[in-house]
Amino acid sequence: MKRNRVILCVSLVLLSFAATGCRLDSLQVSNRRLRKSNDRLIAENNRLESELSSNRTRPAATPNATLPQDSGVTTVSANIPTTPSTRSSRLASARDLLLEDSVQVDEVQQGLRITIDDKVFFAPGEVRLSRSGTRILDKVGAMISSSYPGHTVRVDGHTDDTPVRKVRALYPTNWELSTARACTVVRYLVENGNVNPGRVFPAGFAYYRPVASGGSANSQKKNRRVEITILNEGG
Repeated sequence: MKRNRVILCVSLVLLSFAATGCRLDSLQVSNRRLRKSNDRLIAENNRLESELSSNRTRPAATPNATLPQDSGVTTVSANIPTTPSTRSSRLASARDLLLEDSVQVDEVQQGLRITIDDKVFFAPGEVRLSRSGTRILDKVGAMISSSYPGHTVRVDGHTDDTPVRKVRALYPTNWELSTARACTVVRYLVENGNVNPGRVFPAGFAYYRPVASGGSANSQKKNRRVEITILNEGG
């Protein structure tokens, strides 16, 4: 009887160890599966973080970004005429507004150019605006501030090749004279024409950009001029 009890106890202990071993094997398998799943999640998280970081550093596409040639879509900057009819309408409106014998309005590659004889603005060797000059600039300023507020405006002063004499103390060469006249026009447009001072600038070219050749009085007259160009660009 005592022997049977011993055998029973030993059997129960062995069964207990066997059951424990089975549970350990099962736990080890589950643990391996969890580690594999965790590794996959970590790898996926790293991939997503890498993509997010790449998107943050990638330059944002601009509205005028170039599209593939076969996309069939053409993008243009705002405020730039897109059709011949639009350019023609813009030119006609400016000519109607600036209807003057001494004012010429043209559509050029850079934008809308207004050319004015210098005698309308200035007496010989002077940089003070005449009454007729201020009247024209009032119209130009009103047109720019109302129809082209986002455009940059360049004011160019040009002279003929006659050397400066009477006002040499103030303007040693035609460089200084042409630039001073351009600055006078810019200042008037800003102070009286409500033109954005951050979008208008002067330039002086002396006699190095003539529109007429030769030394005749008519050629010299054409070369003495002020050009106001409303450039083809938006703000």
